[in-house]
Amino acid sequence: MPNITNYSYLFQSMFGGKGTSWGTGGTLPGVFQFSQLNSSSIQSQLKAAGIDTNSKQYKAVIQQMTKSGCTGGMYTNVQAIKNLMKNYDKDGDYIDPTTGLAGLLLTEENAESRKRIISIPESTLDDMFELTKREFLQGNGMGDGDTTRRSDVYTDLYRKTNKNDRLAAGYTLSQYERAYTQAFIAAAKAADPTWSAGKPIKQGALDGITRETVEANLHQSGNRLSAGFDRKI
Repeated sequence: MPNITNYSYLFQSMFGGKGTSWGTGGTLPGVFQFSQLNSSSIQSQLKAAGIDTNSKQYKAVIQQMTKSGCTGGMYTNVQAIKNLMKNYDKDGDYIDPTTGLAGLLLTEENAESRKRIISIPESTLDDMFELTKREFLQGNGMGDGDTTRRSDVYTDLYRKTNKNDRLAAGYTLSQYERAYTQAFIAAAKAADPTWSAGKPIKQGALDGITRETVEANLHQSGNRLSAGFDRKI
């Protein structure tokens, strides 16, 4: 699940540094210091470029520039701000570049509040169960970050979910994914007590494990889903 807490990437298109100059003529035309942002002349330039300085997109950009250390002596320009605004939706929410969806920005402010259990579509749970089982068998209980298709299941879920619930949806699905994995580990060890991750899994060891059998053992405790499998491994 996307986890973005470093905003430095936002300013790759900005002109930075104090006392930036070109030749003997001072600053490049169109470039101004951040401290001049609220002056009438700069505000006029922004509006002339089609930027709504009252929009949540604009305010989000300025807020993140400030948080990321853009001080009064640093330089930027109108086009740089306009470019950065494309990274936000009309509500001022950051748009994840991988999925093209908003509501997936994980910050220090929402890291804990996202941890809530919400309803997940049956089709998504089916996909996650089947994928987790297949990859568990393929890797003999060891995951492969280079080949896993987990992100596809999460992205599909995000597209089905309301923007304000996307982080919670991802958190909830991770709880189910963990439960499925724990069930497979318990089944592999039940079939072969000497089994450990990386060793071949006894043929047929997971045949009796279904999504329904796993979820029948699940219970919610606060913001977590757990099952009896957790205590057997």
